[in-house]
Amino acid sequence: MHMTFIARAGALACALALAGCAGMGGGGSNRGDKAGMQMPGKTSADAAVAATWYNPPSEFPGICLTQFKDGSLRFDGGFAFYNPGRWSYDAATAELRLQLAPTPSLELSHAQIVQHMNLLRIEADKNTLVYGVKAGTTAIGLGGFVFYRDTPCPARRG
Repeated sequence: MHMTFIARAGALACALALAGCAGMGGGGSNRGDKAGMQMPGKTSADAAVAATWYNPPSEFPGICLTQFKDGSLRFDGGFAFYNPGRWSYDAATAELRLQLAPTPSLELSHAQIVQHMNLLRIEADKNTLVYGVKAGTTAIGLGGFVFYRDTPCPARRG
């Protein structure tokens, strides 16, 4: 009897939490809708993930950048100093904005914009990198590394 009540209460709590999240909207676009949390191109198999970008291992271990549909982003395998981060996408301008944790070297490490694939500008006062990303964009450059779009990231450990 008590287990049934607990199970139903848990299900209700989950439903209420999901309803609350659905009403938040993410605020990713200027229109106030959820369009800012959609990325062009492939849809991820993981319902919580909007996009993944992966820098495969070479002389350094692989680095994964995961954009979550709630507007958060996370680096795994490297660049953890950029965590926590936020992202948004403006379909009208085809701009992907990555707002990273404050890092004193953000502007310095990206100063040569031409060396960073698809990087349009740096908004250092907002700790934001702005990229040109369309459905056919296959890679972006970040911190001297090339991150390939829709390349599966290895499973996280721990």
